[in-house]
Amino acid sequence: MVPLPDTNRQAPCFPQCVEWILQNQHCSGSWGINQFGLLANKDILLSTLACIIALKKWNVGSDHISRGLEFIGRNISTVMDKQIVSPIGFNLIFPGMFNHAIRMGLEFPVRETDISGILHLREMELRRLAGEESNGKETYLAFVAEEGLVSLLDRNEVMNFQRKNGSLFNYPAATAAVLVHRYDDKALQYLNSIVSIFGSAVPTVYPQNIYYQLSMVDMLKKIGISRHFSSEINSILDKAYM
Repeated sequence: MVPLPDTNRQAPCFPQCVEWILQNQHCSGSWGINQFGLLANKDILLSTLACIIALKKWNVGSDHISRGLEFIGRNISTVMDKQIVSPIGFNLIFPGMFNHAIRMGLEFPVRETDISGILHLREMELRRLAGEESNGKETYLAFVAEEGLVSLLDRNEVMNFQRKNGSLFNYPAATAAVLVHRYDDKALQYLNSIVSIFGSAVPTVYPQNIYYQLSMVDMLKKIGISRHFSSEINSILDKAYM
């Protein structure tokens, strides 16, 4: 969804990624990784909605959009099912994207009660967060706000979380979401660099080793032996949050 600079936001900065979306829709109408043999899970619904919004933004793939909307309509109950595992921030990200899609003119084949229920998920999550005191709350809100294409924090505040490599949280999607709304040279350089490496589809996290290293730190903390690796942990954290 990132617009090409100096085109009055009328052309995609990464047309090869738009083409990837057109070439990689599943026969079910969805996009995303089919885990555990499930035709629909919350991650697939997020991926499908994101792809629909991107195609709608550039007015391409009308048949793809229709099939994607039908897939979401058939599986809308998954969104509200508390027994199905949710990706981080799902109750803010999906309703934010859903509302954005409606404002774009996309019509989902669902009942009004379903629409109200989805938007209510976001309100309930915001209320929960309002009563929570946590050092990481602003970071979490910045991450899910950008992914969900909604403004929960001032965009200048969001840029406080930009890494030295130009990314937001080392996440291409969150970084791209910032560029949808405002130009930032460092963020664009970050995306250009990973597209040049990976082509039309990029990893969820980059650099990828950061994710594995932070997972290792988390595990050492949980099993109670992190004090024996304090210098290594500090080195990893310094690299991750520079």
